[in-house]
Amino acid sequence: MPRTNKENRNLPKALLNRFLKREDGALSVEAMLILPLLFWSMFASYTYYDSYRQSAINIKGAYAVADVLSREAEDVNAAYINTMYDLLENMVDTRAPVSMRVTYLTYDGDNDLHDVLWSCVRGTGYQKWTDAEIVKIKQRLPVMPDNGSMILVETNNTYKAPFQMAFKFADFEMDNLVFTHPRVFDQIVNTDPACLGV
Repeated sequence: MPRTNKENRNLPKALLNRFLKREDGALSVEAMLILPLLFWSMFASYTYYDSYRQSAINIKGAYAVADVLSREAEDVNAAYINTMYDLLENMVDTRAPVSMRVTYLTYDGDNDLHDVLWSCVRGTGYQKWTDAEIVKIKQRLPVMPDNGSMILVETNNTYKAPFQMAFKFADFEMDNLVFTHPRVFDQIVNTDPACLGV
């Protein structure tokens, strides 16, 4: 039976309604739309978690080095500092090089000055502290008694994201500064020539 003019006029509308009501294939389209966002959010979450994890490992490594040095009763030499640096590298286990600076200083209360007795550097991120340079971080150092001594351990490395997502996750520097008082002797002697003459 042939269609009437009215039925012919309503045919496009009926076909469109039928198309809009169909549900087969909807899951595939939704999956294609949501999967990129899902993967991006997973990678972004892991990257942020990894950066905080790396920061915590860095500070724990600096505390470990400071704690070992604070208990030292013998002289410190180049092999000792190298071992501390190896310990730090193994603890941090990062995708970027690690730098370490260990400084032993005393406080002159009469002149309100910190005197650097020795300063050792491993890695490429630091220069040795000197009496003239240590004043740059005076505000970051704790209050010390006159003639008091302190071990200062600084660590640095660059955080590199494990994934590069749609936007650039910039590398950033992780710097830590840890200080402690010697636990055994008030004077920790360093016999490494590279650490002296500051």
